[in-house]
Amino acid sequence: MSDKKISDSSESIKVKKLKKEAKLTKGKKSRRTPDLSKRKKTKEWLEKHPKVYELAKELLGFLEQYREPSFPYGWFDRTKSHVFKFGRDSVGPRLSIRCNENDCTVTITLPNDNELLDELGFSSSSKKPDQSKLKLKFEVESKNQANYEHLIKVLSTNLVTPLSAGQDIDVDVIPEAKIGEAIDELADFKGLNETEKDALVKVRIGQGSYRDALDDIWKGCALTGIKCRDLLRASHIKAWRDAEAHERLDPYNGLLLAAHLDALFDKGLISFDSNGFILISDSISESDLNKLSFDKTMQLHIPQKTHEYMKYHREKYGFGC
Repeated sequence: MSDKKISDSSESIKVKKLKKEAKLTKGKKSRRTPDLSKRKKTKEWLEKHPKVYELAKELLGFLEQYREPSFPYGWFDRTKSHVFKFGRDSVGPRLSIRCNENDCTVTITLPNDNELLDELGFSSSSKKPDQSKLKLKFEVESKNQANYEHLIKVLSTNLVTPLSAGQDIDVDVIPEAKIGEAIDELADFKGLNETEKDALVKVRIGQGSYRDALDDIWKGCALTGIKCRDLLRASHIKAWRDAEAHERLDPYNGLLLAAHLDALFDKGLISFDSNGFILISDSISESDLNKLSFDKTMQLHIPQKTHEYMKYHREKYGFGC
């Protein structure tokens, strides 16, 4: 037999083998499964890194409430790069969780065809220009509040279809009400105390359309007139935990103040009477008042729709007028 025939025969065997393997794998289920007991390598690695394992379970528990059942999801079985993915492999919107020794990185991949992506913090993929990615690193033994808040904001748009929970939401506008509900859900899920929850709300109301509305109403610090946006803080007058759903979204329940005034207002150390004059707690000493450079003659203009909220604030903190 000639060398050429031997070579052709060998090549033919290889082709047949590849076709056979392709036929056997065709139609098989995904290489992923949510059942970790079936992913021995991944399970062993996670059990050797219990803090990361707890963080992964926390993330998966949080994401479960958004999961759309029609999409594949689950763990890959690898000795390195331990990954859980929601969505199809390398196609369409998807979210993956990559576990390392000290953190879990959430990567969200979306088609690069929506104007919201820049606002949501996505960057174009260098390898696939038609896709954009967002990466959020969740660290062990941390509340990860900012990252959870960012994740809520993205999931609330329903652009990540494997985690859209089948809800019909207008993706052209980030829904403030849904984000508000998600903040409550996150606080309950994470077991946040009131102080930690208030901090999460602070992050939320300090950005987006709510903050823009406060800028329009107050035109800067309501008391001093300071215009520099970076020096200002947004607060609810009637606190988030005390407010009804519609009050949480009402910009007239918001106040824009310089950072030091905002801290005093949040703690109930200052408030404002029905004419807008400042009310100062007796717990602030004259010496501190002088250092803060304000006195009882300071006044702000209170919009008509804000009066009831300010009255609530005065009564809550015992100003009695």
